[in-house]
Amino acid sequence: MYFTNKLRSILLFLTLIILIVVELPIILVGQNATPRPGDTIIVLGAKLVGHEPSTMLRLRLDEAIQLYTNGYASSIIVSGGRGSDEEVTEAQAMHDYLVAHGIPDQAILLEDRSVNTYQNLINSQQIMRQKGWNYAIIVSNASHIRRSLVLAQNIGLDASGAPAPMADNYLLTAKQYAREGAAMISLFVFPK
Repeated sequence: MYFTNKLRSILLFLTLIILIVVELPIILVGQNATPRPGDTIIVLGAKLVGHEPSTMLRLRLDEAIQLYTNGYASSIIVSGGRGSDEEVTEAQAMHDYLVAHGIPDQAILLEDRSVNTYQNLINSQQIMRQKGWNYAIIVSNASHIRRSLVLAQNIGLDASGAPAPMADNYLLTAKQYAREGAAMISLFVFPK
């Protein structure tokens, strides 16, 4: 009995530490990141449903449309390859969505080889170098902004974050924050 209570207390303590040290910064950066005008907007990919962006990806794209329309940058890099369960690349689906919502085709650049956030940023940075661009605005959902900015800093990509809203689904939101917490722990244990 004593051992069970002590184990329960230790697990509760560790859970609180993880929430404070890992999750709280994710939440705070996701709520407080402010984009600064730049050379381009990088929209990080997310799951597709058939040929269409998922809810989370649509929220990112809508944020990018707003930034572009408000003059934060004159171009958008859509970044995402094709997952094993996807019919087209995420970049192509994002491109099609943006064009359908009034963004000029010539303002959109496709990065369609990446399969994770690190590759999204490395490959987008290569496009930026080819264009002579120095500063980007990274668009992702609020739960993903902190890790995206840490990875950008790690590769020397000068960027600010533009957090898109989370889906209006508490279970999905909790799942995304838990996923990002695990990813941040992994990033600190196995830095890129």
